[in-house]
Amino acid sequence: MPDMAPVSQLAIAYPFLTVLWLAAAMATSPGYEFPGTILFLMIAPSFVMGMGVVVGLPVRLNRRLSRWWLGNWPIYIVIAAAGAGLMIAGFNTPERQIGVVDGMPYDVTTRHTGLVLSGCFVLTFLAVNAGRRPPRQDR
Repeated sequence: MPDMAPVSQLAIAYPFLTVLWLAAAMATSPGYEFPGTILFLMIAPSFVMGMGVVVGLPVRLNRRLSRWWLGNWPIYIVIAAAGAGLMIAGFNTPERQIGVVDGMPYDVTTRHTGLVLSGCFVLTFLAVNAGRRPPRQDR
């Protein structure tokens, strides 16, 4: 059986990732709609966490790779720094967005959507796949 992220880890990560994705959505969206934001907060973190688990399956299903991955704190720090770096770069890079929301045209400058959301996904991947090394089992 592969070493998977326990459900408790996902339950603990959910509120933090919800806040992270809310901040990213509010910073990169040119128009806000309350019902849409509530729906986004209910569905998006769960969907992205599921995608993080799916993307992390090769790491968990390969026994040698899983042993290397679990508890490898230097790699966790590098991945967290990469995610934070992407988000910082996204918040510091302006992006012009032009369009129409509810029949009202807009022309605004927001944060760089791709960089901010990529950083969020990297941090989500780390939150749902990082773990400590299991206790050694003698055979």
